[in-house]
Amino acid sequence: MPRLSTGWLLAVLIVGALVTSVPAEAATAVAQQGDASISHDAAAGTWTLATAGASLTLALDPSRDFAIVSLLSASGTIWNASVAADSVVNIGRRTLAFGSRPAGFTYRQVAVVTHGNTLQLDATFGFQAGNLTLTRHYAIVPGSPSFEAWMTYQGAGASVADLNALQIAVPNGVVHWLTGLQGDNADVPNDSAFTLQDRRLTAGQPLALGATHRASETTVPWFSIDGARDEFYAALMWSGAWSAAFNPTGAGTTIAVGLASMSTSVSTAVDGPHVVFGIVPGGVAEGTAALRSYVLDGIRGGRPILPLVTYNTWFAYGTEIDEPSMRAEMDRAAALGVELFVIDAGWYAGTGAAGPFDFDAGLGGWAADPARFPNGLAPLREYAHGLGLRFGLWVEPERVNLSLVGAPGVEETWLATEGGQYGSDHAGQICLANAAARQWLMDHLTALIDDVQPDYLKWDNNMFINCDREGHGHGATDGNFAHTSGLYDMLSQLRARYPDLLIENVSGGGNRLDVGMLRFTDVAWMDDRTAPSVHVRHNLQGLSAVFPPAYLLSFVTDHDTEPLHDPPDVPLYFRSRMGGALGLCFRGDGFTDGENASMGHEIDIYKAVRATISVAAGSLLTPQAEAEDGPPWDVLQESTAAHDQIVLSAVQSNGGVGQINVKPTDLVPDTTYQIQSVDTGDLGTATGTALMSGGIDLLQSPNSAAHILIITARQ
Repeated sequence: MPRLSTGWLLAVLIVGALVTSVPAEAATAVAQQGDASISHDAAAGTWTLATAGASLTLALDPSRDFAIVSLLSASGTIWNASVAADSVVNIGRRTLAFGSRPAGFTYRQVAVVTHGNTLQLDATFGFQAGNLTLTRHYAIVPGSPSFEAWMTYQGAGASVADLNALQIAVPNGVVHWLTGLQGDNADVPNDSAFTLQDRRLTAGQPLALGATHRASETTVPWFSIDGARDEFYAALMWSGAWSAAFNPTGAGTTIAVGLASMSTSVSTAVDGPHVVFGIVPGGVAEGTAALRSYVLDGIRGGRPILPLVTYNTWFAYGTEIDEPSMRAEMDRAAALGVELFVIDAGWYAGTGAAGPFDFDAGLGGWAADPARFPNGLAPLREYAHGLGLRFGLWVEPERVNLSLVGAPGVEETWLATEGGQYGSDHAGQICLANAAARQWLMDHLTALIDDVQPDYLKWDNNMFINCDREGHGHGATDGNFAHTSGLYDMLSQLRARYPDLLIENVSGGGNRLDVGMLRFTDVAWMDDRTAPSVHVRHNLQGLSAVFPPAYLLSFVTDHDTEPLHDPPDVPLYFRSRMGGALGLCFRGDGFTDGENASMGHEIDIYKAVRATISVAAGSLLTPQAEAEDGPPWDVLQESTAAHDQIVLSAVQSNGGVGQINVKPTDLVPDTTYQIQSVDTGDLGTATGTALMSGGIDLLQSPNSAAHILIITARQ
């Protein structure tokens, strides 16, 4: 049956690029950007991609089977435990090493692509059965020892299964991973969300990770492995179902990362999931920093992450919003120092039928409620701009209330079903594999954006099933793959049409967190459970092992355990969210002048440290914050790539432990640093060596449990 083409990413990357086809007999072919290069050794029949001291050498020649010859760290350590293909292909019922001549693969060509600061190598092979062409792609950028890889399948009706992104054998070591959201009920505390895990890989004790619906429902698609001198890290750039299998033996651990069990029919071009992997001297923190660099320069193409002080209406108002109340709240938000005002769910007609937080009623109508917004939403955007605020709007394109199905608009045949069921008795999921449904959604979404002209779009997804319905362009097992590919198609169209539009990634909280979404989205809502502060810090600290902290959004709310009226510790509430993107979600009326001044002061502090946070990588200096049995103090370090500025956020959780010595990491030894407290000012200077060895003593404060230090290299 026909399959959706998912060649969008390759098309985006190659626009305006220089492509050079290099025959095998050529002596040398080199492309270079900064410290990144691609070179060809024709005599050896190998190609080498090198960047930031790491190199990946591939056997790639008509006379050889395709294989990784070496994955070499800047420390001089070879990480691949064997010379073998780095991916497998499941064709029909056969699992084959990609590029194996005995298995039926035939070398065709290598192409080198230069686009901006990205270098790409494309290795194309034919397969004797099914008229199938396969291209293995690798991309690198200067400054990050990371390699992005993926496969494109082209043919006419060939069947491929369980699309693999990476298969590699590495030395045994301690593997680190991160749990997912683990449920998205905002009313139920969940201390297992986004918790860092580790296990030493030993022979006979396999480990399986993955998700069956959306990427981070169970486990975030990322892991790292400790070596003697290096850290190996990998992140699957995929927002749907996935799997990772670790099979340790006495000789090392074989890792297979890709999609969960599925089968799909190839028509034109189909991209498999992307993976980014790399090696860097050091440990988890250094792997995190290296991945951060690739995210910013490779995945985002240099597009910056700027975390704005964001006001969101949801927890404060639910669906009980109208033009007068929003104008009044904008006035108060602007006075506090807010920079972005987001109207969440409930702006459309019919919402709130079952109560103030019933946003499913009316979902999919795409028109502002004329009773509450008689002038539409564009005047609110103009009002926000007049106050110096950017304006944002919530949408949930992938779902529709069942009461609107069959009326002019959504056709019932577009809805996803699993086992004949919608998955809900009041709302349905629109299967994005269906081209007609996807076009209908794009037409309505772009019409809304063109009318309102928001600066920011909050893209939500509050329910997901794996569609197995016939007639959508997918089969019984690849509905998840087809929907995720359709999602990428829509997001890439939005990015191309509205390059300045900021997009938020949220799926009932953080159910769809993977580094690939950073290509399209600029911030991600971590968790609907956005209080108490210790839970927020726990999430932020865990997710900062994978994502740039500036991408991670959470909200200060007027919580029953942490009230904002007559508050015991406002700095704690705000600073627990300042490590990422700072959000506010409370009614601004009724505060005293003193309470407003206190909140405004904390917002000013955030703006003062934001330039560092926006380009920083996170590193935990203590165990992760926990509501129970956690460390007495928890400390997160956020550092720039040049190590010239660091923000240290420390919170005292145990009043009986009144002091902690904090040792910053990864400073330049001979550089002199200025240390400042946002509360008490200048604390003096010290060399990087002195700070890393002797540390900084933090003492219990009578004013707040939360401390922020700014450490800056002196010129």
